[in-house]
Amino acid sequence: MDGTPLVSIIMNCYNGEKYLSEAINSVYAQTFDNWEIIFWDNASTDSSAAIAHSYNSKLKYFRSKNTSTLGEARSLAVDKAKGQYLAFLDCDDVWLSDKLEMQVDLFLKDSSLAIVYGYAEIFYSDQAKKSKPGSINIIPNTDNLFEGMIFDKLIREDFIPFPSTVIDKDKFIECGGFPKDYNHSTDYWVFLHMSFKYKVGAIKKVCCRYRIHLGNLSHSQAVLCALENIRLVKTFLPNSMAAENLIFHYVNLSIAYLKERRIIDAFLTLYKYGGWGILAKRVSSKLAKINYCRLNLL
Repeated sequence: MDGTPLVSIIMNCYNGEKYLSEAINSVYAQTFDNWEIIFWDNASTDSSAAIAHSYNSKLKYFRSKNTSTLGEARSLAVDKAKGQYLAFLDCDDVWLSDKLEMQVDLFLKDSSLAIVYGYAEIFYSDQAKKSKPGSINIIPNTDNLFEGMIFDKLIREDFIPFPSTVIDKDKFIECGGFPKDYNHSTDYWVFLHMSFKYKVGAIKKVCCRYRIHLGNLSHSQAVLCALENIRLVKTFLPNSMAAENLIFHYVNLSIAYLKERRIIDAFLTLYKYGGWGILAKRVSSKLAKINYCRLNLL
């Protein structure tokens, strides 16, 4: 398509056969059609390869000899990308059909943008389905998405849903690409480094669906992710915004410990780094939401 930028869609896969067809089909259903899928098979042992090979040449299949870290796998996949923009889709998530069209249009209107993101709808597989009062169905859970120079807000919390993003490839490479030694916080690493230098745009609607299932409900993964986030934020020190907001990540770590029932680790984290007031506000806010929902059900 003359004059239309190419979007390279990075799909990193490791034994993702269960939901893979649904994810790929949501790309083929896009109203914007100048795209390629860079499918990086991270040494899967299931039928993921056969599913990927069932599609046409717009899906370009690559396979790793050995399973590597997520950061390294994503870096290898990006090396194969020919697009001006990069988008990312995990094998258990899906896109809405107008996602790429809306985001590319925003980039074409403002070339200074490095990232464009939107809302993600959370949905559950049958096995992991929950019906808790006050559960959040849309992330980020806010009526106003942050835009512009948002590093000061993003350093406190990673509120950008990874499958909702499209990023400028040149700016991504300039900011260092994916860190190869991270397993959980690779997307947050990219968002922080790009937003530190460039503007971020947002589309004010749901553009993807993020699936919760038994395979991604591990509390131990939440602990590891919180620890990586702390390591990441520390790399920006002595930046004042990093210093001021590091405490929020220690609170997240303590919450992750609590979910894993590691009470002593949670207590020691709060004792050493503080954050009792932040934790108390989060608990009271959560209880208020639950009580509000219960009252509305009466």
